[in-house]
Amino acid sequence: MSRYQIETMAAIALLGAACSANPPPVPVFGQAEDRATLTGEWFGEYWSAETGRNGSILFRLDEGADSAAGDVLMIPAGRAEQHHHAGGIHPQSEFITIRFVRIQAGRVRGQLDIYRDPECGCRLDTSFEGTLQADTLAGSFTSRHLEGGAVRHGRWRVVRQLHEGDGPDG
Repeated sequence: MSRYQIETMAAIALLGAACSANPPPVPVFGQAEDRATLTGEWFGEYWSAETGRNGSILFRLDEGADSAAGDVLMIPAGRAEQHHHAGGIHPQSEFITIRFVRIQAGRVRGQLDIYRDPECGCRLDTSFEGTLQADTLAGSFTSRHLEGGAVRHGRWRVVRQLHEGDGPDG
């Protein structure tokens, strides 16, 4: 990922956090020791070659908590380079709430709230799964059209953000 992409994604995430200042809590299921492995702020992206859509993922779990804060910003196909416009995020971009996350032995699974496909207006149900390795969570997602349309797939990746004092010297 280029420095421009990282800075752009960070700007989107910060703007997203401001736009969705009070997102509903995201329940995180799993044993306390498994949940503890997700403690911190996670930032990354998702993409789908099938749909041409991409976007950012922001997720935060405080130490000892069983609920997190998190959003997914969906950027419609062909809009990635023009997601910023006068006044903020492209008007066709959409924030999608993470419904829940489950972690067990380094395997993550979860679900997004049902949302509308920006192209057809159909309702989509999206689930995701992935694996935790050190400070990176990565995996795949599947989106199903609830009205009988196509099933689409994609990939996602988030990285735990280290802050001053978080590292081994800190």
